[in-house]
Amino acid sequence: MSQSSSISIKCPSCGREQEFTTWSSINVSLNPEKKNELRNGSLNRFTCESCSESSEVNYPVLYHDPDKKFMVWLNGEDADIRGLMAGDFLDEYHLRLVNSRNHLVEKTHVLEMGLDDRLLELFKVSMRMGDKSIPEGDLLFAGVGSGQNDLKELQFAVVSEKETKFIGAGFKAFEEFAVTFQPMLEAEPLEAAKWVQVDQAYAKALLQRHLPQNSD
Repeated sequence: MSQSSSISIKCPSCGREQEFTTWSSINVSLNPEKKNELRNGSLNRFTCESCSESSEVNYPVLYHDPDKKFMVWLNGEDADIRGLMAGDFLDEYHLRLVNSRNHLVEKTHVLEMGLDDRLLELFKVSMRMGDKSIPEGDLLFAGVGSGQNDLKELQFAVVSEKETKFIGAGFKAFEEFAVTFQPMLEAEPLEAAKWVQVDQAYAKALLQRHLPQNSD
């Protein structure tokens, strides 16, 4: 089930206090509207009723998709994770930790589509190494679509403090990459029912262990 609570927030601009609803967990099967609210930012957006100042409120939230069998926890604490729940059913789940709303949104896109997020993080490292023209910023998976000549491609947002740019990478190139690097993932399978942070640091550490000469 989804769980929410109300907190008092002081507007950083005018100082007025007002109530704001936070969601400690959202179950997108029971409350599918919360998926869109997370992705468009309204779930975390505070707007002052007095001066209309708007800002993002960061707070821990557990995203649960029981149909696709994954959970992603934004800023989950160790004690909360240990006490969350137990049961053999978690063996079937992908359990992920993230530290920003952007990464939470990205992870929901990846896992909802059934892609291997470990492979995708490795592919992002490869993209950075092979194409120095990619802008500086956080490289985030945004979905699958059509690129030049209507060819299927992976689509990414490159998010920096100043702007967001969008780039694509051929899906065929990703499939060829998967054939080469899947054995690396099979050599280090993830433990069932264990929460793990799969990100660029995870991918670079994996490459360092298996291909130290190519991981810089």
